[in-house]
Amino acid sequence: MAIVKSRKSKEQISLNTQSKLRAVRVLDIILDINHPLAQEYGNYDAVGTIFYNDLDNNNPNLLPKDAPTASPLFSYLKYYPLINEIVLILTTNDKNIYDGKQTSTYYLPQVNMWGHPHHNALPTVKGLESEQTSNDYKETEAGVSRQVTDGGTDINLGQYFKEQTNIKPLLPYEGDMILEGRFGNSIRFGSTNNNNNISNPNTWSDTGNTGDPITIIRNGQSSKLDEKGWLPTIENISDDGSNIYLTSTQRIRNFKQASPYMDSFNAEYIEPQTLEQSLLEPRPLKKSDTAIGEPVPLLNTDIDLSSQNVPLGVNETPELNEIAKDSKIENEAENLKNTNNQVIQKDNNISLPSHYKNPGQGSNKGGVDSNFETSVD
Repeated sequence: MAIVKSRKSKEQISLNTQSKLRAVRVLDIILDINHPLAQEYGNYDAVGTIFYNDLDNNNPNLLPKDAPTASPLFSYLKYYPLINEIVLILTTNDKNIYDGKQTSTYYLPQVNMWGHPHHNALPTVKGLESEQTSNDYKETEAGVSRQVTDGGTDINLGQYFKEQTNIKPLLPYEGDMILEGRFGNSIRFGSTNNNNNISNPNTWSDTGNTGDPITIIRNGQSSKLDEKGWLPTIENISDDGSNIYLTSTQRIRNFKQASPYMDSFNAEYIEPQTLEQSLLEPRPLKKSDTAIGEPVPLLNTDIDLSSQNVPLGVNETPELNEIAKDSKIENEAENLKNTNNQVIQKDNNISLPSHYKNPGQGSNKGGVDSNFETSVD
């Protein structure tokens, strides 16, 4: 409990400091129901639960079942910490608030110890297996950025998570909002940056005005970068694993397609001609080009995920051709639904309009005479 004195009176006000933030080290985390403690803590409801100990506890052999637990504070953000990362915890009311003064402990996302998106683990010195790794962390405590140059690490970060010392953070520009994953994947909500004071120009600011929006989604950093993971980088549309650029006024230069081989997509790649080439050297029609009026097979250019041959489609046969081949087929005019209200009986007296002539009044009583004419109204 803390005591706060009011300036207006001598009374003392008691404040509950139960929700004070405290830094702890992650010992273990439940990520699926196969965890040995998942059933005890609620099966799938336990996903995200961490087991932790205090930072001044240098016992690396503390078992998770003997450690306190905390749940993620945010329900909409699934960014769970790794083992040996540092998180802030707080204690506040939980869902049992109406049954009494029940509380639970929650944790915030990992503390930014190293300023790096890959991991921010800070293991106990006793938990480090090699002297070199221990020296790396002691140097960082003295203000030097942790720089692993031997390509190896012995930090326990989880059952299968392996540290990649060459993963680089992204270099920000003024006004940027950047979301970075641990594996060289990122989303940058940025803009055009045209200014002589920018020491590291980017590839999307050659045209347009400063402040023109751009969104860059990157999946994997370039394999051509150096191994110095502590030095930042910027996106490279030609060398990154894959990316999506949502531009406004920018012009992306030096763009190279991922692959010029289009046959694997059941399509024929035709290199586009410039306007000058199309005027001076127009391409002749290929043998596959079909004359106007001939039926053309409907090519299936979609990707077939079943790994089976997909037959080519054909033009639909016109309705009249279907009727000619099969006289039993009904067209719309012959459909019974269109004749429900028409009743014809043999005793009906049918009168024709006056301008009609009776073909039975000819000289042979079986056809028209020479005076009968046909006309089109």
